Amino acid sequence: MRDRKSDTTHRRAAERKIGRPLQPGEVVHHVDEDKANNNAPNLDVTPRSVHTAEHNRGRGLSKLRRALRAYREGRKAY
Repeated sequence: MRDRKSDTTHRRAAERKIGRPLQPGEVVHHVDEDKANNNAPNLDVTPRSVHTAEHNRGRGLSKLRRALRAYREGRKAY
């Protein structure tokens, strides 16, 4: 189970970036897909439907990126 504090850190950082609270239905997307990277340039606020569609469209590419990152870090991808 995830730690709730870490679940909200990216949301708070995104709210600071856009200067307002997130609206219902808005989600924060990590551009580089690294959930630990909560720097403002790496965070995009999008509607949930757009976020889901983008991840579904790029599913194969995302999987490849994760595998490459794991390989570079010397760990197993799967």
